[in-house]
Amino acid sequence: MVLQLLRSMLQAMPGLEISAVASNRAEALAVCDADPPDLLILDLSLPDGDGLTVAEALAERNPEAQMVVLSGQASSFVCPSHLQSRMRGVVDKTAAFSSLQAVLEGCLQASSTTPTEPLTPRQRQIYGLIGQGLSNKEIAKATDLSIATVETHRKAIAQKLGISGAELIRQAALLGGLELKP
Repeated sequence: MVLQLLRSMLQAMPGLEISAVASNRAEALAVCDADPPDLLILDLSLPDGDGLTVAEALAERNPEAQMVVLSGQASSFVCPSHLQSRMRGVVDKTAAFSSLQAVLEGCLQASSTTPTEPLTPRQRQIYGLIGQGLSNKEIAKATDLSIATVETHRKAIAQKLGISGAELIRQAALLGGLELKP
């Protein structure tokens, strides 16, 4: 039932195409061998074994693949270091589908984070500092701006990118604190 609900939700998401669905580890491994997906939504506990072996198999076959864990074991999941660069989110099954949808939309946006309006040089600088994990106060100090001005820039950046404040931080961090090119 969860698989059917998930599939329905994913089919309704623009920009996402379902290439395959597997209900167990063996089917998932076969899919990874035949046509490795670009994005894998994975349960850690599959009827015939550990779902993490599917993630590892996909990582070998498609080095660019992204992964999202959707599992009842999400709270205790520790991502192996060799998969961390591919892991885009860990969602507890009990947290409802809205959390998963937000993570997936972030995956889609991260690959096309082109603002409709270009960011100003100052906004690009602040975006880079956000990605480095700096607080508004730290950004203000580093740029000789007031905290209120930094907050205004953050809101403008989020609006231009069409994302929320929390998603702004996540995407800036995914880009590793690099400034967006003009």
